[in-house]
Amino acid sequence: MSADVDESRRETGEEAAGGETSSDGDIRATIDDEVSGELGYLGDVLAGTEPAASADQPVTEPGEGAELGEKTASGEQPRGGEEREPGGAAVERAAVAEEALAAARAAIPAPTLGAKPKPERRGFDALTALAMLFFVAVGGLLVFGFAQALGPAAEAQLGAACRPLNPEPREGAAPTLDLEDLEGNPVSLADFGGKFLIVNFWATWCEPCTREWPDLDQLAERLADRDDVVIVAVGVDQDKAEIGPYLERMGLSDTKVRVLWAKGAAAHEAFGSEKLPDTYFVDREGQLQSVFVNVRAWGKAAAFRCVESMI
Repeated sequence: MSADVDESRRETGEEAAGGETSSDGDIRATIDDEVSGELGYLGDVLAGTEPAASADQPVTEPGEGAELGEKTASGEQPRGGEEREPGGAAVERAAVAEEALAAARAAIPAPTLGAKPKPERRGFDALTALAMLFFVAVGGLLVFGFAQALGPAAEAQLGAACRPLNPEPREGAAPTLDLEDLEGNPVSLADFGGKFLIVNFWATWCEPCTREWPDLDQLAERLADRDDVVIVAVGVDQDKAEIGPYLERMGLSDTKVRVLWAKGAAAHEAFGSEKLPDTYFVDREGQLQSVFVNVRAWGKAAAFRCVESMI
């Protein structure tokens, strides 16, 4: 190939001596053809990715157990093989490519003295501004649509947080109930409108309720800084006087759970409950969400994650 380049140079020189010169375009085309091939090979050499096969380089098909130093049909070194340095032929071709590159650079005409570069456009014209507004609007619509599409998935994820607690779904408006606090003041669940309610039904004679109470108290402690969440424990003893002493014995006199009283079973039956303890989630609109039948470890992290996901 170098002989071809030298011959091209001699022919160019002879033509110049006889008064006949090749055009710059012909010279540039000739050099570009020579350089493009050599530079491509030079890039392969420098990157360590020579052509996959040659007359003196065996090819190993995949699965034949390539030996160290051989290349597979894909041109890659077998695993564990060492990369080889470019051989003598590769170095010679690289030198020729560098020589051709130097010739190409010499053939490029120098810029004309006094020529001024074209001024760059600065600022935004009206068309550019309109295009930007268009793309901003389209981007906003795409983001909105993406958020809408994620809505059901996000709701499913929130519901999944409560799955370990095995809730049962409930629908419809929660009964407001007319209750009393331990001082005899009337209280209605409607008084907590706009807040997320956790309504627990229990009784002093209910042994499972006694096991659940400490966990319910721990949950109330963790939610103490949330003024949008209220935990209500509705005792259904026949005699309200039983509740105060019970809480003292349990060490729950200062609990952050709102303790209320409803005489008999009418209150929790209004919620559709047949057993104690039962715990209901009521959203801020007063709609039932779910019920947790029997004891739950409300003081555990899993229960707290469930509550956090719902509020």
